Parts: sequence; C-alpha cells; structure tokens
Amino acid sequence: MNARRIVLFLASVTVCLWTASAHPGSGIVVDERGNVFFQDSVARTIWRINPDGKVSAHHDKLGGHWMTLDGKDRFARAETKLVERIPSREGSPALIVADGGAPIVLNAMGDLYYGLNVSPDGKVAVGMTRISANGTQSEFAPSFAKEIEKLGITGLASGLDGTVYAACLTAVFKLSTNGMFTRLASLVQPPECDSDAATPFLRGLDIDANGTVYAAACGCRCVVKISPNGKVETVLKAERPWSPTGVAVQNGELYVLEYTNANGAATEGWLPRVRKLAPGGRVTTLANISEAQQRQQPNRLTIP
Repeated sequence: MNARRIVLFLASVTVCLWTASAHPGSGIVVDERGNVFFQDSVARTIWRINPDGKVSAHHDKLGGHWMTLDGKDRFARAETKLVERIPSREGSPALIVADGGAPIVLNAMGDLYYGLNVSPDGKVAVGMTRISANGTQSEFAPSFAKEIEKLGITGLASGLDGTVYAACLTAVFKLSTNGMFTRLASLVQPPECDSDAATPFLRGLDIDANGTVYAAACGCRCVVKISPNGKVETVLKAERPWSPTGVAVQNGELYVLEYTNANGAATEGWLPRVRKLAPGGRVTTLANISEAQQRQQPNRLTIP
C-alpha cells in the first residue's frame, strides 16, 4: 500500500479529508518561553504568536501539516527526506515539519517518530518509522502496525519519559520505546458530538505532565481529555464552521488549533485560529488568520 492509497483510505472513512492529498494542518507547538507556532496549510506559512500576543509569519516556505519542537537541537545532524528542519533563530527553537499527511513527533531521547512505515527501498505501509538523531531509520513496533492497519495513524505525541502516544480514527494507543503498546482508549466517542461525521476522527494530540491526553476530535468539533485510566470527557467545543485539528499543552494551559470547515469541502476555504483554554476554564482567542493575511503570503495555495 503506497502513501496515496493510505490517504485515500482515510478519506473514505471520514469527511475530515476532502482530497487524497490535502487536509488542514494539525501542527501546533508551544516553547518554554510561551511562543506558539502553528501551521497554515493554505498560506503555506508557519505563524508565530509571541508571549505578548503579537502574530507574525515565522516561516513562509513550508506550511505543512505536522510539526514538532527540537528545542535542544537533538535532531540537528540527521538527514532525511521525510521531514524538513527549520533551524532556531531569533531566540525561537528549531522546528521539524512534515509536509505530507503522516504525523511526526520528536521524543525526549531525540528520536523522531513518523506515522508511516517507510522501508529503505521507499515502499510505504501503515505503521511507524523511527529515525535516530544521527539519521538511522528503522521500522518501529511492527506488531502495532498490524493492530492499526485498518485505522491508520492520525496523530503522534510524546510524554516526558519518551513514551509515544498515537491517535487513530477512534482510539489512542500508548507505546513504549521498545515497541510494546497498550490501548489507552479503545473507542473514543464524545457524547456531545454534533457532527454528521461517521467517526470523531482524532487528529493532533498532546500529553501533560500527569499523563493526561488531550486530543482534537475533528469530526465532533471538540477536544477530548483522556485520563491515564482511559476516562474520556469533552473539555472544549468549537462552533460551526470551526473544528479542532491539533493541540498543545504547556504549563497547564491547552492551546488548540482550529480550522473553518475542517470537515467540509475545499471550496469553502480553510482559515486557522488558535484558542487557549486556561486551567480555570477561561477560553481566549490568540490568533484568527484572515483570507487577507493568507493572500499576503508568497507561497500560498490556490484553492478552486
């Protein structure tokens, strides 16, 4: 099964993808200084929100779909065709970006995990690839690949101990660095789901210091919280036409990347925004990218 067929498979089971090769980005990260970086797939831009709330274009050549921080430059010497590394500059951390549909995450050990199994001869199948800090590439957790071959991998995140968490269409898995895995949540179905989607379609996710998982349930227009014992609850809803596609947790605060019509057709456009959920429940909008801002970016996509 090649990469295109995998994406077509995912598109067939959810309305969150509207073509075989394109969907709204899920990449959002927050560094230790409180800078927020998020991807705009239409503008082909990575936007930055500084701690004072100023929004600016951080990188205008690769909007991409997935992103992970490399704040300690652990992946600086690796060379791989699967991702692109944006070096640190002006006090910002280095970013690793995947332009395709496969999610990525860099764990605490400096290993990069890629949400497709890519063999040395270029063949692609459902599964995971692990790339070490020196660029050595290998298949990761082949037994896990068999477990999720009909679900695909729709999001990746890493805990403080290097444990990798993987989102699939309706489930979340926890994988140790030796490839052993368990299901954290087998069937995530938010009771508040008001979408016509056949599945909640979990996308970007992140983990707090206590091992609690937060995941964007794109198909249900909400963010779910999954406790270490598997309890699921909704913590944030998005009004139409918005849907969450990615999340990031930093210092007890939840940052959520949302897109207009993430469940709809390309003709309706994609506009990203970022909202923050504080521990006390207060929700604030940090960024709301307009069509005018997207048109100003030199490498933006033209959507019919």
